[in-house]
Amino acid sequence: MMWFPFKKRKQDLTISIEAKNRIEEESGKKGKAQVLLLELKRNESGVGSVLVGFTDKIISDSGFIRFEDERVMKLLSLGELKFEFGRFYFYPNVDLHWERTPRKEIHKLISNYEFTKDSIYLEEKDFFRLRPILSNCFQREGVSSAYFHKNVCQLEIQNLTETKEERISEEILTYFSSLFESPWKE
Repeated sequence: MMWFPFKKRKQDLTISIEAKNRIEEESGKKGKAQVLLLELKRNESGVGSVLVGFTDKIISDSGFIRFEDERVMKLLSLGELKFEFGRFYFYPNVDLHWERTPRKEIHKLISNYEFTKDSIYLEEKDFFRLRPILSNCFQREGVSSAYFHKNVCQLEIQNLTETKEERISEEILTYFSSLFESPWKE
């Protein structure tokens, strides 16, 4: 019997045909091969914006994209880059999945994006330490406690309805789309 080592699937940023065509067009204009440089900048409240610009292709570049650094590459590789209406747009492509647990009041939310590297457990009285979007959502929806670890968020809610699940999901999608560095209030 042969054992094959498990390789984690690497996810690459999806690039639309229109974006690739625009890169080729710019390369033709400049007379040099071009790539897009993707940078992530955050405002004073921590909301991230993806800045996209052209730069000359270098030997270490493979494909159409160069990332600012490894951290940015890891975060943005889950998304999609499109060229629409004369501009480049980054879409995060967040996937959320709710799972039930053995305890009826504990509900697990799994995402393709990471909530946090370290484990965090918070009681309701400590929600003020979270980003306002999470804190307000959890208080409004009656969350008693929250546990975060990597891409898992477990919420203690006595009566989780489909409506509450949808509202929490929408807020989590907005949180991830804001490309925050961590769930902590800065």
